[in-house]
Amino acid sequence: MKKKILYSILLILLAGLGYGIDYAWKSFPLISSYGSKIMCSCIFLAERDESSVMSQELRAFPINLGDFEVDREGKKVTGSVFGLAQRVAIYRDGQGCTLLSGMDESEVRSQAYYEVPKPTWSQDTVSWPNGNKLNDSTLNLPQYRKIQDLIDIEFEDSVKKTHLTHMIVVLHKGQLVAEGYGNDHHVKTKHTSWSMGKSIISNLVGLQVDKGVFNLDQNGLLPDWTDEREAINLKNMLQATNGLDWVEDYGGVSDATNMLFLKPDAPAIAAAKPLKYEPGTYFYYSSGTTNIISKILRNQLGEKKYQRLPYEGLFYKIGMHNTVMEKDASGTFVGSSFVFGPGRDYARLGLLMLEKGNWLSEQILSEEWVEFATTPTAAAPMGEYGAQWWLNAGNANNPEEKLLSKLPNDAFYAGGFEGQWILVIPSKDLVIVRLGYTPKGEFSINDFASSVIDLVP
Repeated sequence: MKKKILYSILLILLAGLGYGIDYAWKSFPLISSYGSKIMCSCIFLAERDESSVMSQELRAFPINLGDFEVDREGKKVTGSVFGLAQRVAIYRDGQGCTLLSGMDESEVRSQAYYEVPKPTWSQDTVSWPNGNKLNDSTLNLPQYRKIQDLIDIEFEDSVKKTHLTHMIVVLHKGQLVAEGYGNDHHVKTKHTSWSMGKSIISNLVGLQVDKGVFNLDQNGLLPDWTDEREAINLKNMLQATNGLDWVEDYGGVSDATNMLFLKPDAPAIAAAKPLKYEPGTYFYYSSGTTNIISKILRNQLGEKKYQRLPYEGLFYKIGMHNTVMEKDASGTFVGSSFVFGPGRDYARLGLLMLEKGNWLSEQILSEEWVEFATTPTAAAPMGEYGAQWWLNAGNANNPEEKLLSKLPNDAFYAGGFEGQWILVIPSKDLVIVRLGYTPKGEFSINDFASSVIDLVP
């Protein structure tokens, strides 16, 4: 409470300097919405308590100015700042949490929901990777014990730093060989994906390209794109080279935060942007692009097939039984940011990509799709982006100029805000998942993965 009073005084002082009131007017709704959404998902999906979320994800200024009331019976969270800018996030079984963003709660709750029944067999009785039974003899091999030591040290260190590691899972040659959990998270806790969700959207599109429902060259992707945007094709969208005038910034109210936390229809915000560059010529990472792709999927498939696609087509086929894709108030999956799942589920996604789309002899995604998704777009200067997957390919003229300097050039990953990683290194037969709260970037996947590489045969 004392801290909030001090922060209030700070804002008043800022107002005296001429910009505090404007800051508060624009930021308070964002604080309320962001905090409500995070609290809702962490309470009702991750099954954590309020104090845990406030001391971790919502502890930093100015988010910690918010007050968040949890209604467990009504399954919703109401956020406000000094009693102002009240915002609500609601939970729906099987669908996770959704910000109302001005829409009526009863209207959102009454939306049609096409559930895919979750597999009823227990994963605890089935061996990895479909299940959760691990091979003790593998876990106890000396090299894997040393990897476990690295993980244990990371959890010890994270307590001493401003960042918090929640989960680490390491796969080698398809087997889960080491893992760790901490800071109020355990093996079954669902964790936010943030932008790792973009790679999931990519794979969902891949399922449709493999079936011939989509093709990469198709354009005229949205009904409203009857102007120069009609030239944007699906490949441009996946490779983040569509040329739309978008600002991917999270330091305050921006295109990205307006889309995710203040408006009910996420894709509509991005889709309304004009063209700034010729499609295919300029790479710009954009959460708006991913949510437009999600809307394109919805338009093409229809409501029932769209809602069932992640679970029926991907998650339940590869043992991701506990992953949930969340929607905006209009009913579109917010694939750019709002997926919740446990560390082992994310590791399974990495394993599917490592195995070039094959899962225990069933080809879920075609090898051609995986190759496309992990091939650099020519517009990315360091070969750093494929189709909604980050790459470590390096500059075509200087392969040592790459994102992760200590890792092989064939590495690729799904990456998310605050230090979320699904890292795949085919040449080392490795998948590494790291999840946590790292606002200052103190955790280095470059260093950690390099240390793991040094230990595997």
